[in-house]
Amino acid sequence: MIEIELKSDVRWVVKFRESNNWQLGLYRPEFRSKDEIYKLEKHDAPELFYLVKGEIVLVLSKDGKEIKEVKMEKNKVYIVDEWHNAYSPRGDGLAIVIEKPDIKTEFLSIK
Repeated sequence: MIEIELKSDVRWVVKFRESNNWQLGLYRPEFRSKDEIYKLEKHDAPELFYLVKGEIVLVLSKDGKEIKEVKMEKNKVYIVDEWHNAYSPRGDGLAIVIEKPDIKTEFLSIK
């Protein structure tokens, strides 16, 4: 058995990797509002987000033009396969992210 402490002081850290199948990371958004976000990212595979603590708002777009905000709720899993970023209004948000290792990422400027 492996125990993982769900704490992080950095934006992104991988806490566990199972070979080349999947990895678990902790994500702490660096932004406090949607207005601070200048780019979205999209990967070649879906990611699973789970809110651990605090407040996180996902910023999502299917086409890179129309943007919607989704406030994450505890006890819900979010599978993201579109353009995305996130912010934490109080700076206290922390999420688990499960994704494939060596995921490929594209970036899209929105400003």
